[in-house]
Amino acid sequence: MKAPIILMIESNREAVELARFALWRSNFHCVLQWYDDADAAGERLLHARRAGTDRQLPRLVLLDPAMMENNGLDFILAMRAARTTRSIPIVVFADADYPPAMKDLIDAGANEYLLKPVAPDEYMQTLLDCVERWGRGRRRARQA
Repeated sequence: MKAPIILMIESNREAVELARFALWRSNFHCVLQWYDDADAAGERLLHARRAGTDRQLPRLVLLDPAMMENNGLDFILAMRAARTTRSIPIVVFADADYPPAMKDLIDAGANEYLLKPVAPDEYMQTLLDCVERWGRGRRRARQA
């Protein structure tokens, strides 16, 4: 069985490395993919399947809305419109000082809206709780 993919769309490389460390330290076996460009991530997810490539889809998408022109709204709508990606959980993982756009993003289909804690330990724990909640769901259902 292939390791699940967790996809981060995040502009801050240090946040990605902190996430990678948290997953490794907690012994969560997965592949952490990272895009610092939401358009590239959308292209990978939405168009690779249409082209017939056999890429494994992520089990979870963590989306930083600050790096996108419209807070990620178009990305979420496109993911929910495509048959192959509509069931992938999308968690908006926003900086604490980011202007709230929660309602629009949840209405568009985001599964959850979380604020990134500033303290590294709290950030790692929040990320791990999120991955536990959304990233293992399908796997557990098969094992039960």
